[in-house]
Amino acid sequence: MKNFVLLGAAMLLVSACATPYAPIPYDRASSGVNRIVVIETSFPETATTQKLATNGENMASAMAANAGLAGVLIGAVAAGVEANIEAGQRKRILAVLDSQGFDGEAIFDAALEDALSGAGYELDTVQIDRKDALTLAIITPNPDAPAGSAVLDVAGSGYGYQLVGGNTQWRPFAAAQVRLSDHQNPETILMDNRVVYNPVAQPEVIITIPPGEAYAFNKVEDIEADPERAAEGLKAALTETAKAVALLLQ
Repeated sequence: MKNFVLLGAAMLLVSACATPYAPIPYDRASSGVNRIVVIETSFPETATTQKLATNGENMASAMAANAGLAGVLIGAVAAGVEANIEAGQRKRILAVLDSQGFDGEAIFDAALEDALSGAGYELDTVQIDRKDALTLAIITPNPDAPAGSAVLDVAGSGYGYQLVGGNTQWRPFAAAQVRLSDHQNPETILMDNRVVYNPVAQPEVIITIPPGEAYAFNKVEDIEADPERAAEGLKAALTETAKAVALLLQ
C-alpha cells in the first residue's frame, strides 16, 4: 500500500472566521473496541468527474462556496470551465466505467471489510439513512449494545476521475470523512478524520494518498482506449482509501 501521511496541526482556513478542523485520533488500547458496526452506503452508487482550476482565486471561491469537506476536498466544478464540455466528458468516462461493470461502493466496502477483519475486529453492518453523501449519519444511542462495540461511519463525498488545470492529466480520486462513535453513546467520538486519494490542494490535518502514476490519462480518448486500466485505477483509489480508513483504527 502506498505511503500516506498525517499532515500538520491546523486545517487550511477558507476565511478568517472559519473554525479549524481538528481530527480526533484513535487510541485502540484505551478504547476497548473489539466490534465495529459499519454503516452501509458509504459512497455514492456511481462515479463522477471533476475539472478544477489551479488558479488560487478560483480555488478560494470553491472552498468558500462549499465550506468544509466538500470545499477543501472536492471543490466540484467551481473552476469556471465550460459546463457543457465537462458534461460530455463525464458521460464518456462513465460509459467506460459502465462497460467494465464498475461498482465503486462494492469495491470500497469489500476492501474495508477485509482490512478491518485483518486488524482483528469483529464486524457487523447497519443501515442508517443520511441526509446526503457529504453528511455523517445521525446515530441513535443504543444502551443495549455490547461493551466494546463502536459504529463506523464513512461519508464518501465522491470518487471518479479528475483533471486539475487545463494541461494536466485525468487521474482517479476519492474523498471521505470517517468517524468512529461509541455504540451505546454515539456522542462519544472515538476517532474522526478525513481521507483523500489524489487531493487537489494539500489540506492540513487529514490523510492524503498520492495517486498511482500508472493510472494517468492525457485525454478522455485515452481513457476510452484503455477501459480496463481506467477501471483498475479507480479500483486502486477506492481500495487504498479503505485501507487508510482501517489503518486509522489500528
